[in-house]
Amino acid sequence: MRRIYVVLFLVLMYAGACAQDKGGYGKDFSQGNGLLLQKKYAQALQCFTRAYNTDSSSANISYKIGCCYLGLTNKRDLAVRYFERAQKDISAQYVSASPQQVAAPRSTYYYLGMAYHYISRFGEAINSFKAYRQYVLAKDSLAEIDHRIEQCSNARMFVMAPNSARIINTGDSINTGYSDYNPLVAADENSIIFTSDRPIGANDESGHSYIYISNRKSDSTWSTAHLFDKSLNSMVENVGSFISADGQQLFVTGYNGKTNSVLTSFPGDSHWDTPQDPGGDINSPPNATNVCVSPDGNTLYFVSERPDGFGGKDIWRCVKLPNGKWSKAVNLGSTINTPYNEETPFMHVDGKTFFFSSEGHTGIGGYDIFFTQLLDNGKWVEPFNLGYPVNSPGNETHFSLSTDGKRAYFSSDRPTGNGGYDIYEILMPSSGEKPLTVIKGQILLAGGSILPDGVHIVATDNTSGTNVGDFKPVKSTGDYTIIVPPGKSYTLSYQNDTKEFYTEIIEVPADAGYKEIRKALTLSPYTWKVTAVDTLSNGGH
Repeated sequence: MRRIYVVLFLVLMYAGACAQDKGGYGKDFSQGNGLLLQKKYAQALQCFTRAYNTDSSSANISYKIGCCYLGLTNKRDLAVRYFERAQKDISAQYVSASPQQVAAPRSTYYYLGMAYHYISRFGEAINSFKAYRQYVLAKDSLAEIDHRIEQCSNARMFVMAPNSARIINTGDSINTGYSDYNPLVAADENSIIFTSDRPIGANDESGHSYIYISNRKSDSTWSTAHLFDKSLNSMVENVGSFISADGQQLFVTGYNGKTNSVLTSFPGDSHWDTPQDPGGDINSPPNATNVCVSPDGNTLYFVSERPDGFGGKDIWRCVKLPNGKWSKAVNLGSTINTPYNEETPFMHVDGKTFFFSSEGHTGIGGYDIFFTQLLDNGKWVEPFNLGYPVNSPGNETHFSLSTDGKRAYFSSDRPTGNGGYDIYEILMPSSGEKPLTVIKGQILLAGGSILPDGVHIVATDNTSGTNVGDFKPVKSTGDYTIIVPPGKSYTLSYQNDTKEFYTEIIEVPADAGYKEIRKALTLSPYTWKVTAVDTLSNGGH
């Protein structure tokens, strides 16, 4: 009798395999599985959908389809129905690559929890994570699941008490169905430099990253983005990382096919210079990503994964030495860095307010944006989550705040976007206004000549004697931007290389609000005599 059961079982297995092979099920399944391993989710979905139409009874094919939708950022909500079907038939003995595997793996509970989390069904997400937790033994994996559960609890709290920030998609002129991210906005906010994975031609389907630029139009909307300078898009992968407030220094992260490097570039006569290594040990080891520089130019913050960090990617800093070179990197410490990844640092022009993204701390899910304050003693205030709706169950990165504190820009892969990451603008609550003064000016040579290479402006706090910044005008136009705190007296030293040709003292009002001082200087190319015109206004965008 036992032999009869064995033979019957084998016959049923063979019949099931034949049924699944009918209509190409096995071929579609295997092809989809290979594409899924390569993270080609859209192509894999097509294969699995054909297999599903042949046999929809397989919990495993529902699981595979759910994984594809989970990988497509603007279709994650569709993953839920397939994972819910898959969890009805779970097997401890799971063979991922077999077309004959009809049951789903235990990890279905985990991915269902992620799908619930992404669409803000936090209670159900917690239950799914707990269902998966009972099968996990490794301490690291248990800690990761507990972190997911904690994020769901945090998200439920933040969503119940949203802040008044208004989130605006920057529109189709900037965002596409591909990932668009890393918004870099100079102090005047008249242009935005960003990175995109969109194809640059009909034959480019590789998903390489390139740097783009869009200009603000008279109606405050953005012009259609176009590729930025060729010198900044010369590597296999090109990512814009940071632009100085005066728009005269740009950091990029380049991948040459082997290693990542943080590089810096300055504008030349008609094109940006070829990006160069900034020095120090920023690129050693060669895995550094995003970077920012303090407004006085003396501290550089960057992201790197190093063996002496706190885990994953940490934020590090270098200081400028007396010889003009960068010091060895120092970790920012446990107040900022966690055992999880930290990314995209940004120091506001006030020199104290610091923003970054983290998968740790009190997060809602994925990367959240946090801010902290640098105290006078060099220590950091405990980071604070920017809350909902700025942060979502998805990933929020690359935050930058306008000079007056009224607007901010960031990238997010939230499901309401065009696909992948999109770039958003935030209208900040009124309490977010920064009490800063912007000195905007123009240095012109009589007769319309172009400024020499070495012209720059050194700003000094007259009370402390501290150098608060060294600013370069745009060579082609003479425009410059200087940002200082109010209520102080400053000396502006206009120099050609190291020779001072003009100096003036500016008394900046102590008003609490954001102010702009506008200046115009006309220089004789022979005598370097100056004609100066000043105006004071309430700045605004």
